[in-house]
Amino acid sequence: MPAESTGRLLARARALSWERFGKRVVFYLPGMFVMDGVRGRYPAISITGPACGLGCDHCSGEILKSMPAARSPQELVDVCLRLRDAGVEGFLITGGSDARGRLPWSRFLDALAEVKRRTALHLSVHAGMVDGPTARALKQAGVDQANVDIVGADETWREVMHLVDGAALLSGTLDALYSASLDVVPHVVMGIHAGKIVGERRALEIVRHCPTKLLVWVVLMPLPATPMADAVPPTLDEAARLLGESRLLFPESEIALGCARPRGEYRRALERIALDAGVNRVALYSEESVEYARSLGLEVGFLKTCCSLSAARPATAMPPDLFQIATKGNQ
Repeated sequence: MPAESTGRLLARARALSWERFGKRVVFYLPGMFVMDGVRGRYPAISITGPACGLGCDHCSGEILKSMPAARSPQELVDVCLRLRDAGVEGFLITGGSDARGRLPWSRFLDALAEVKRRTALHLSVHAGMVDGPTARALKQAGVDQANVDIVGADETWREVMHLVDGAALLSGTLDALYSASLDVVPHVVMGIHAGKIVGERRALEIVRHCPTKLLVWVVLMPLPATPMADAVPPTLDEAARLLGESRLLFPESEIALGCARPRGEYRRALERIALDAGVNRVALYSEESVEYARSLGLEVGFLKTCCSLSAARPATAMPPDLFQIATKGNQ
């Protein structure tokens, strides 16, 4: 029997998505991006500054350089309070990892609790590798949501992530986060192995064993000053098939196309494919994609947060430049 065409796969995925979730899509503007002079309201903050001891080949800490730094607990509280006063919806707390993939959460637990107590805003973390006590402590501190990167291939753990036992660490992390009753949002990077599709389908199988409400896809961004600076992202057909297959594998879960993906024409083409696949959320969108969504008869919504959030406060007048506010007095 011949393989199903990509177009047919997307059509089946789209029909299933519209039947389950309705003909609607939400477009997101995350906190560290600006579109037409408007900045999102859900900034990412690095608790390690640009430093990362793990140095994964696809990032090498480069992504952290654009974020406000909060290297001490008091700095984290100060940055979050300044951003609260600027009108944000919440925060993504992230940072670099140590050689075992762990962030220094223990140092910041009291600060996270203070931020949650004084702001009452949504608080999510890019969890990294955690054990049971750490996951429970994050929950007790008031963290609402944990984003977790799902890697499916052992060779990717070794060669890209520099964690020989990464699969075991990930399994323990997922068990810990779900046991702590955190809202867990799995993220899968298409082409994380130098642009090649290696373990993505295995990553989906890992997620299928979890109570997943939302799956986020992102795509390798070849970044300067990293070992993957010259890598070529997956083809649009490869990306399309993964989007379509994931919808069929997760009929009861929303699927998002996240903000980390190549820019330019690739970005716009992939957004169109995502809409053809019935994706429910698209972050860092183009105007062409909004128009295309409407041409499909979709109800369109907009939120100025990370795409991992299903709801946000009603939008008001945009505040001044949030990055300048966050970094004031924190140079």
